[in-house]
Amino acid sequence: MPSPYGPADAAAWVAMGDDPVAWWENPAWTITIPGTPGYSGGLDLRPDGAGGCTVGYLLAPWARGHGYAVRALRLACAWAFDTLRVEVVRWECYSGNHASRKVAVTAGFRIIDGTLRKALPYRGIRRDAWLGDLVPQDLSIPAPPTHTSPPARRQGALPNGPALTARERDVLGQLAQGKSNRDLARALGISENTVKNHVRSVLEKLNAQSRSEAVVIALKAGIVALHH
Repeated sequence: MPSPYGPADAAAWVAMGDDPVAWWENPAWTITIPGTPGYSGGLDLRPDGAGGCTVGYLLAPWARGHGYAVRALRLACAWAFDTLRVEVVRWECYSGNHASRKVAVTAGFRIIDGTLRKALPYRGIRRDAWLGDLVPQDLSIPAPPTHTSPPARRQGALPNGPALTARERDVLGQLAQGKSNRDLARALGISENTVKNHVRSVLEKLNAQSRSEAVVIALKAGIVALHH
């Protein structure tokens, strides 16, 4: 994903759904959960044109731990085998991403032993990676049942962790507008180092891995809103 991830990037991604040619080149779905509003994650397939594809997925923190990612992954892979007629679905992630690995293993993927050194690019550098594969017969093994009760969430409350301070909410509001640390510091009248400290605290409290994920969590929790 582009970093930083701004409204134009989101608009371009959403527009793919209106272009059937582009969609079939990179089939993608939004993950939604009964009883919770809107977006809770996403999953996409990247066909290689030679009988295989790679899968990518993301689940929001408030939806994790209930089996939704496993169910979505198995549904998408079954669709890939039946509709795209692929022979194999590949999974890959950066070494150390145990949450993604657990989802893949539970869904039936065979994880290749060992770590591939410098296998995947990430923001200008190469990182070690884990790889796995899934073939149609792997889906014959039942996955654990999904917990159908959605995670309880109060309107305006954080999914997990301590409450944000007033300043941290101000920072989140500026992040939702796609502002850089420099612009954010100017808008709030604080130093860039102070901004970095606030952003780090926000990510920790929201259990987010990136600024973009923090904004999505905050939007869903009603902490911030997008203004045009």
